[in-house]
Amino acid sequence: MNWRAYVVNFWGSILKRKFNMLAVTIFVATYFGLVPGPQAVIGLLAFLLAYSSIYYYNDLLDYSADVKRRFMPSDKLLYHGHASKRDYIHLLAWTSVLGTALCFLVSPLLGIITVLAVLLNHLRTVVKNLFVRELILGAVELLNFEAFWVALFGDLIPGMALPIFVTYSAAYSLFHAFYKLRTKPLLWAFRQWWVWALAMLAVVGAAFSIPLAASSVVHLLGLLLVTVIYVVVVGVNAARYRDGVERGMERIVKYHNIAVVVGASLLVLIGAAIVYANLPTTPLPFNPPREMTAFLSEIDQYQRTIVSFML
Repeated sequence: MNWRAYVVNFWGSILKRKFNMLAVTIFVATYFGLVPGPQAVIGLLAFLLAYSSIYYYNDLLDYSADVKRRFMPSDKLLYHGHASKRDYIHLLAWTSVLGTALCFLVSPLLGIITVLAVLLNHLRTVVKNLFVRELILGAVELLNFEAFWVALFGDLIPGMALPIFVTYSAAYSLFHAFYKLRTKPLLWAFRQWWVWALAMLAVVGAAFSIPLAASSVVHLLGLLLVTVIYVVVVGVNAARYRDGVERGMERIVKYHNIAVVVGASLLVLIGAAIVYANLPTTPLPFNPPREMTAFLSEIDQYQRTIVSFML
């Protein structure tokens, strides 16, 4: 095992990916006046340890297909020869057991969400239909946000904020689908009904995000700014490559990582300004539909019922 590659490339990739989701979670939480305490670090580390088992499992499963590709990210240690299958099997066993046990010790609710996220991800590996796979991926992303919220604040995501995370998860699934379809013409992808289904799911989530977004101009502008930065940085560079699909994807992944880190850092700075500098969060000069707000409020009641049933 190359421990330097394990820490820098493997865990560096996980932390970079989750930093973006963590930044979005904390930024949205500032709308409710919530700020995580020091104890949240233990919950986050426990979840990440348990969730990392997915990457070992997937890399072991995909190894025979990965070795045939010209480009794979640096976090694929098996592909680059920095770890053996035996190493990965040991890591898979230890992270699964220790990580899950720690999650339940921190919070039974966190443990349940973690187990659901891991099981759903394993289910995704055996499903052949691409639409179902991407739908499961979106559900797993949403469970990641739920796990972060529980680890940070001890409760499920409020109904008013849930659509924002649904939008993020659906959009992530859609972009991941395009990544999987990179060897096919773009026009072919747009002819698939399930691509439009994922897009509509993201649009519906964005529409139901209006009540929270309309209540705070700062939160709305912050989320829009980060979205625009990502689309511009990644979109422009995606349109530039002419060196074949795999070389193009290498460039896109590079700029994707840059856009994610920059966007997440901006959200952290804006969130800190809202909390510590009393940045005004003036609402927009219109009221969202009452029916929409009432529906989102009812979600909290359903969530409490589900939690009481599970615990």
